[in-house]
Amino acid sequence: MYLKEIDKAADATSGKVVSLAGGYFGVLLPADGANVVLALDLDSDQGWVAWREDEQGERCCDSSEEFLGECALDELRVRALKAVARHVHV
Repeated sequence: MYLKEIDKAADATSGKVVSLAGGYFGVLLPADGANVVLALDLDSDQGWVAWREDEQGERCCDSSEEFLGECALDELRVRALKAVARHVHV
């Protein structure tokens, strides 16, 4: 079920499925010289999480995760891009 949802999200967002740490998978969205990564939060059931990474895969800061919550797949790309655009570096 988890991998199917990741695949569906990649299709809906025109993103690419990528391997994340710990055996998890996410969706990579190219965005304005950086990348936005989407992942399902399986540890605390908070739905979708997004963060921005540079070309080397480094997050922009230690508090870079933006919680999107439950989200319709057709809204996921726009919500993720808006969330990381609003992000305040701590």
